[in-house]
Amino acid sequence: MFRWLIDISVIQLLEEKKIKKSDFIITENYHTRLDEDIAKKLIEKINSNFNSKYDYKKGKQYSYQIILQDNLQQLSNFTVEKKKEFEFIIPKIKIERNDSLELREKLLNMTNQERKELGINKSTLWHIKKNLIDGKIPKIYEKILLKIQ
Repeated sequence: MFRWLIDISVIQLLEEKKIKKSDFIITENYHTRLDEDIAKKLIEKINSNFNSKYDYKKGKQYSYQIILQDNLQQLSNFTVEKKKEFEFIIPKIKIERNDSLELREKLLNMTNQERKELGINKSTLWHIKKNLIDGKIPKIYEKILLKIQ
């Protein structure tokens, strides 16, 4: 049910360029494993995503960790016949992004002439490009998005 939180955590680390090919280790049995430091970073990212708060019952904010525990408790009650029925409730997935690979490429390849024609401040574009190069997700304000698209 919550596998997507693991997947998004891996994707986020890849986008932040915190995982490299050299971070994978081949064991004696030819199994591929993550280096210990990267595994710790992945666990931290997973914990961070599981602790994000979202609307759940009655519109109140709960972390995915609490939501998972609540669903498991309901399943347990159903299994031991304390409840006659149960329903897994997973709030809608919210992945807040305002960038895409296409937009990233467009920003990274934007020339000074294009920037001027679009009316984008030189330092604004510099900061966006710096964050992209550093593997960070840049904050791109609506005003800039409208000019680019």
